[in-house]
Amino acid sequence: MFAAFKGFTGDWTGSSQKLPDAYIKPLGNKFPTVVCEAGFAESIEELKEDAKLWLLHTGGETRIVIVLCFTESNPKTQMVAQAGEKDADENGDGTEDTADAEETSLGTQGSSDDEQILLNSIDQSTELNDLTEKLFVLNQQGKLLQPLVGNLAATLYIYKAVEEGNGIEASFVATLLPPPTADEDKSEPTEFRITMQDLLDKCLPKPDDPKDEIAFSLAVLKEYIQSSIPDTERLRATSRAEKLLKAFGGFDDQQTFSKRKRQRLGPIGKWK
Repeated sequence: MFAAFKGFTGDWTGSSQKLPDAYIKPLGNKFPTVVCEAGFAESIEELKEDAKLWLLHTGGETRIVIVLCFTESNPKTQMVAQAGEKDADENGDGTEDTADAEETSLGTQGSSDDEQILLNSIDQSTELNDLTEKLFVLNQQGKLLQPLVGNLAATLYIYKAVEEGNGIEASFVATLLPPPTADEDKSEPTEFRITMQDLLDKCLPKPDDPKDEIAFSLAVLKEYIQSSIPDTERLRATSRAEKLLKAFGGFDDQQTFSKRKRQRLGPIGKWK
């Protein structure tokens, strides 16, 4: 079970609470030894601040922070998504990101014939799931003016605290996306390693050598990233379909499953 962490040391940390995207926490530790932070709407500078919180304000328990930083650009406009821009369903406040706002404004100059036909066909009888699937298919065919997922770049950083304990440094950097050219591929690393000491800290069994390392394949990580892209495209296709239907007056906001569940079950009393 994943849980948020509090109790960071240092005057400026206040009541900071962090829930990392993934972590390794040995039994008995207050904080994880290894933390993974992935950022799609955060800049590398913001992610480095997260790494500093873990590495400099956990009493030395967090030894490694793995950061996976994504940037995205529209392949047709070369516009790069800025830090803080998210899909409306992620914001949770009804705001739209720049890319989706362009799409739902129905300014279709440059749209393909197939996309224009689809937009012209939307009316109050259009079903959300049907429109979602059509957008997803057009995206796969490269026929959307604003692709569901633009050109992605992904870089992996591994941060550690410097020996003086007053800063952090990147001990490893690797480009995951886009794939390197033939010349670049010869110099690109194929794996990164974490020592047993960094992984298990005080829980390291006595016979084991703390300098022993576990190797992590970058090829496997790249494959995982690639395999998750269609899931993101389908999620964004649904969000875009909702916005298009709202623009045509054919979609009413509906309560989410969780809200309806709370209404059915009624308020839950406090523990006594």
